[in-house]
Amino acid sequence: MPRETAAHELRVALTPDDVAELSRREVRVLVEQGAGWAADFTDAAYRDAGACIVPGPEQVFAADVIAWVKPPVYNLDSMPLRRGQSLVGFQDPIHRQARIAALDDRGVRSIAFERIPSGSGSAQPDPLSAMSRIAGDVAYRTGRALLPERVRQRRVRALIVGCGHAGLAAITAAVGQGDRPPTAIGSRAEQEEAAIDSGAGAFLLRPDPAAIAAFISEADPELIICAAGHRGDSAPLLIDQEALDALTAGAVVVDLTAKAGGNCIATEANTTVRLAGDVQVVHRSNFPAERPHTASRAYGAATAAAILGLTTHSG
Repeated sequence: MPRETAAHELRVALTPDDVAELSRREVRVLVEQGAGWAADFTDAAYRDAGACIVPGPEQVFAADVIAWVKPPVYNLDSMPLRRGQSLVGFQDPIHRQARIAALDDRGVRSIAFERIPSGSGSAQPDPLSAMSRIAGDVAYRTGRALLPERVRQRRVRALIVGCGHAGLAAITAAVGQGDRPPTAIGSRAEQEEAAIDSGAGAFLLRPDPAAIAAFISEADPELIICAAGHRGDSAPLLIDQEALDALTAGAVVVDLTAKAGGNCIATEANTTVRLAGDVQVVHRSNFPAERPHTASRAYGAATAAAILGLTTHSG
């Protein structure tokens, strides 16, 4: 397991508890020195769990399976890659499609957590769902904190676009903040029950961008959380320029889908865009990193399960 190098990434792919479980299954684990420090996991804790602490990523990439949270920022060609290796974790499969294909041509397999089906009945933990729940909660609280003080001092009007794990978590966060029950937008009729159970006050089924713009003009939401889309696919564009023009001064849009193209037309990856009327459109790819210890425990369970699956299959 290498140390994470993506900007502001504080999570880690395996916790000491995960290493201990792998060690009990006779899986040897190499951990780069300092890999877990930002998530409050020490080298000593990894060593006590059975890991071998190595000084740099070159030693880690000598392993059969390399687990990360996000792809390293350094050139993977500088590492000792070889045929038969597996790279496990978030792979950013849309933007890195060509790179993943090139690695596959060399016999290096990229296992993208973004592609693990949700609700498939598999016993393997679903890392994307776990991270999405954390991201939805953090995104709502972050967006709310960016609203003008006069708005924050009362019950905020919110629109939640998407009723997957992130959207439902954002609805729950709105209720926890004492805000008005938000309106939720879903793509399937069966999502309505989950949205209402989470605290939504209303549910809109598959409105097109024009209908969403009309709703914004009428309901005047001050905070919009964008989390619509199917994992591994491009995100649908739902908040167009007409919708943005309908927002009142000081409104905030937090788009969790920028890496998949974005639900909002003004979204830029890892950027806060300020529009006319002091409307902000915000994206950050690592909202779960604000809770690195908790997020790492959820992520690590999925990583350990994936590694055990690979070692069992190869055995």
